[in-house]
Amino acid sequence: MFIKRLVALCLAYALPALSVAQDSAFVGDWLLWVESGYEGRPAYGTLAIEATDSGLALYVEGGPVNLLELDGTRIRFDLDWVDLRDAPRLSTLSGVLENGVIQGEVTEDGADRGAWRAARLAAPNPDAPPMPVDLTGIWGEPDYIGKGVFDLTAAGRAADEAYDETLDDPILRCVSDGLIRMSHGPFDIEVVDAGNRLIMLYQDMHEVRRVYFDRGFPDGIERMNESMGYSVGRWEGSTLVIETRGLKKGVWDAPGMPISTDAVFTERWYLDDDGDLHIEFSMADPENYDRPALMHQIRSKQPDDREIPPYSCDPHPFYRGLDLEGRLDEYWGRSRYRL
Repeated sequence: MFIKRLVALCLAYALPALSVAQDSAFVGDWLLWVESGYEGRPAYGTLAIEATDSGLALYVEGGPVNLLELDGTRIRFDLDWVDLRDAPRLSTLSGVLENGVIQGEVTEDGADRGAWRAARLAAPNPDAPPMPVDLTGIWGEPDYIGKGVFDLTAAGRAADEAYDETLDDPILRCVSDGLIRMSHGPFDIEVVDAGNRLIMLYQDMHEVRRVYFDRGFPDGIERMNESMGYSVGRWEGSTLVIETRGLKKGVWDAPGMPISTDAVFTERWYLDDDGDLHIEFSMADPENYDRPALMHQIRSKQPDDREIPPYSCDPHPFYRGLDLEGRLDEYWGRSRYRL
């Protein structure tokens, strides 16, 4: 798994924050933009910089990163992440804080990989009166930073260690990969307004989701155990806030980061000045994570005549491959890990 491959590089997972002179100008939540995303497309994420007794601690998408240098207005840190096609990356971001923006250069193995920038995120306003906006239509595949290492609990680390992505990944046998994972997969989403609910059609596995505005969560939600869970929405100003509960046990990314049945998944959907859709994810799952796992993605509106491409999946090559490799008995013996 990705977390195992980077254990020697991501020392922030096991060590306290680097002891440096605290600089309150850096403290806060930032929208992180990295130029060197998949196929040269930009990637987006949330950078949190916090003051601790031993200095500044940095987190990207809720996972720790190494603070390598802090000198006046200059900062340098490592970022372990995967791009849109799940390719593992380890980047070094060096930049300068000036006029409320941090910006600089990205390198990987000493090679220039483009620019990066961080601007402060506006704080949510839960008291803002509802001002719904039109989110209907087809939104293309997302740009985002997929963090590799998170603050896992002991139970979360055990689940990650037990997971075998060559046998346990539900996608291999064409089983739904679940709401959280398909929400940031390289596929389109179509949003349809049905009055008291929004219907979301996912290209991935042709899954359907309903976000209700006229009701709360049903009794027994903690036992629902559904791949898409149960979603309830509300408007905070022009931001759509969605909370989802009742998810089944699973993983929310290819390397196998776990989800428990008690996880609460919160999304904030809003449009920027260019009409692009921002979706901020937050997954609170105290069983597996010491702090919520985050993700910030951006999708672009597709033309009105666009159709969601078909999705096809055949599990035969997976089972046939296991048969040829003599691993079928191993697969059947891992039924307790089946997601």
